[in-house]
Amino acid sequence: MTRIALPLLLLLAACPEQSGLHCPTNTNLIGQYALKLTANHDAGECIARTDAGPVPLALDDAGVKSSSLCAGTWPDGGIQLNLVVPGKGDRPRTSELLPDGGFHFVSDPVLGQGTACICDVNIAETFDGYLLTGGAFALRPDGGLPLVTGLSATLTDRLTDAGAGTDCLCALPCSATYSVAGAPF
Repeated sequence: MTRIALPLLLLLAACPEQSGLHCPTNTNLIGQYALKLTANHDAGECIARTDAGPVPLALDDAGVKSSSLCAGTWPDGGIQLNLVVPGKGDRPRTSELLPDGGFHFVSDPVLGQGTACICDVNIAETFDGYLLTGGAFALRPDGGLPLVTGLSATLTDRLTDAGAGTDCLCALPCSATYSVAGAPF
């Protein structure tokens, strides 16, 4: 029984339907994407100053996260995009679809505890980028979306002082920024 159960559990664990990647009510799935995050080490980067030396908060290889991209309609008739990423809060991020296939997702600030900065920080995340369609982005003649073959984006976590009054190993405000390449899975 164990020999059969383990492979079955592994298959179920990989199924998007079992991973919490469901679209919000009144939206439709555009696709499910693997988001590969790679650090951008730039000016203003969050760096913890430790006895062992500087430690950047942005990981060079931050791994791959599963996601669902969904579309609905705003009350004014425009296209509303929703990004669903398990473990990133209890609600999807929402953005208007821009005419060039762009998007701008902004999360509500959250209190970050246990970061390499040691101090409590407020973290505000933005996720900006473009839907990839294999050519220039254009809606279908019926106003629907073209086939979305992936996405290209930048994810930025902006850290600010949460006012806890504790010593901080990072010079705040600062950011952890990633290039994101999204491919269908």
